[in-house]
Amino acid sequence: MNIKLTSSLVLVLGLLLNACGSNTLVATATILPTTTVTNTVTLEPTFTPTITLTPTRTPKPTATPNLAATQQYEEFFGVVQSVFDAGQIDTIDGRYVQMDDYKDEIQGKLSYSWADENVEVKNFIVQADFEWSSTLGTTNLSGCGFVFRLQPNGDHYLILLDRVQGVKLASHTDRGTYSMGSPTNGGGKVSSFGSDPYHAAFTLVVTDLKAYVYVNDIYYGEYKLLDYRITDSGPLSGAVLSADDYAFTNCSITNTQAWIMDD
Repeated sequence: MNIKLTSSLVLVLGLLLNACGSNTLVATATILPTTTVTNTVTLEPTFTPTITLTPTRTPKPTATPNLAATQQYEEFFGVVQSVFDAGQIDTIDGRYVQMDDYKDEIQGKLSYSWADENVEVKNFIVQADFEWSSTLGTTNLSGCGFVFRLQPNGDHYLILLDRVQGVKLASHTDRGTYSMGSPTNGGGKVSSFGSDPYHAAFTLVVTDLKAYVYVNDIYYGEYKLLDYRITDSGPLSGAVLSADDYAFTNCSITNTQAWIMDD
């Protein structure tokens, strides 16, 4: 049985762009109830997240008794060890999970969607291969990413990789959607993603109040997270964001592996 829950968020953002292409998302929110399973949040100017939930998935077993899976586990544990050696996590204890592939497309001015996942995480490492494209060339933000620490009240973090603007991290709460600023202690540069459809290896490390990002195995930078909300465990899921109302953004996230350090 295929179940699809849809809610629509209309976000109005204060977006500051300089000549180098940086931006800041600043917003306030008002919740408008409807008679359907739809929640609408209005901010200024227009940023319209449309949230699409697909059926809950069960993670694949941590231990898989075949050579290919064992090799995949050992290679990913090498990533865990490298992150530990870099001082970005304080333990290598954790649980290995292979997540389902994610594929979706969305149309709408700065709107995003994500799948319903039952992989609950707070502190974790996730690595995946991104492939994305847009039916209209644009410099507006669009691409693949993750929603993580999704709270029962809808609060969450959204991180995205755009071919022009690079990595963008935002927090969403009832107060609006806010940029988490520019990364520190890293290159913070956009890698070459090839021609459309674009490709990249993406690694996200989240531990307590910090997040670290690698793009194509190059350290992109470090972000500070909120210390007063979105601090509890919550679902981790692939996500896609569209640039505008006149173009579809397609996103495919494959080979997704996670190391969960909450157990």
